[in-house]
This record gives sequence, C-alpha cells and structure tokens, in this order.
Amino acid sequence: MTRRGEQGYTLIEVMMAVAVMTIGAVGIMAMQQAATRGNMEARQMTTATQIANLWLERVKRDSLNWNVGGTTATAADLTRTRYLSAVPAPAVAAAWGSPTNVPGGESYAFDYWGRDTTATTGMYAQVFCVNTRFQWVFPGQAIRADVRVWWHRRGVGDTNAADGRVYVAPLCGVGSESVITGDNRLRFVYASTIVRWVQNQ
Repeated sequence: MTRRGEQGYTLIEVMMAVAVMTIGAVGIMAMQQAATRGNMEARQMTTATQIANLWLERVKRDSLNWNVGGTTATAADLTRTRYLSAVPAPAVAAAWGSPTNVPGGESYAFDYWGRDTTATTGMYAQVFCVNTRFQWVFPGQAIRADVRVWWHRRGVGDTNAADGRVYVAPLCGVGSESVITGDNRLRFVYASTIVRWVQNQ
C-alpha cells in the first residue's frame, strides 16, 4: 500500500533555506554598518567645514582692526588685531600655527557638536582642532589667511590600530602642528580667504 499526499521539506532543503537567509541577513547588517559609518563621517566633515567657515569669519572680523596699511606696512602695524598679527615678514615662508585662545570665548578647539571648548576630557572634550596660516599677498595691503580643521577619523583615540600601536589623538594647541604631519588617521578640511587693509577704516 502506497502513501498518498505525503508532503514536507527534507532536512537538506531546510538547511539550504537557513543558509540563504543567513547570508542575506549578514549582507543587510554589513550594509547598515557601512551606512552608519558613512553618516558619521559626513557629519564630521560637515561640522569641520562649518568650523573652518566660522574661523574665516573671525579672521575677516579681525581685519577690521588693521590700523595701518600701505606698501611700507609690516606685521608691527597689525598690533590691534588678534590673529593677523601672526603674519610673518613677506620674505618668510608661512607656517601653520594655533590661533590665540580668547578666555571664555573663541578657541582653537571644538567639541563633538562644533562648539568652542577648552576641555580635554569629558563630554565637551576637544574633537576638532584649528590651525591658521597667514602670508602677505601684497605686503601692507592684502594677506592670505588659510584655516585647517583636523580631527581623528574615529572621533577619539584609536586603540586598535592595524599596526598594533596605541594611538591617542594629539590635543589642540601650540605644538600640535608638528605632531599631526603625515598621520593618515586624521582627517582635514581646508579653507582660505584674502583680507585686505581698507584705507578709510
């Protein structure tokens, strides 16, 4: 006597279905992780760009205090400025440096949300750092101002570096310019503007 209407799946068919579902789920999770990482990097880039633009505006505002101009003017004639007075002599090559901190106000360091900070630890610790560089375009008349914003691509120190080194991002401020040179674990945003002396100021 034969069995009629016998239906169902074999164990091999079930295992194949589970394997296909597992591969699909792993792919979806990997895609979600890549999207999350991409969103974080885009957010960091946007914040850094906003900080760079903010510092360009600070430099432009600072140029309003440029007290003496003309072809014979020097950096000594920029004594009323806070940032532009760091411009070297026309024959001297420009170098990156950290701008002067204003107590309780403007800073060369910014927290995760893009706000000025001086904290080195905690929720409002430094994440984004600013360097500036000034160079005469036309001595006594126009200065090129470069702004560089940098941050560690993982946000905080990388303690699981592929090369086995324990890495902590350098703090912002004087001396950081030489530490960050050539470090591929850092990200950068650059911005530039030209500021000039206006005779009727």
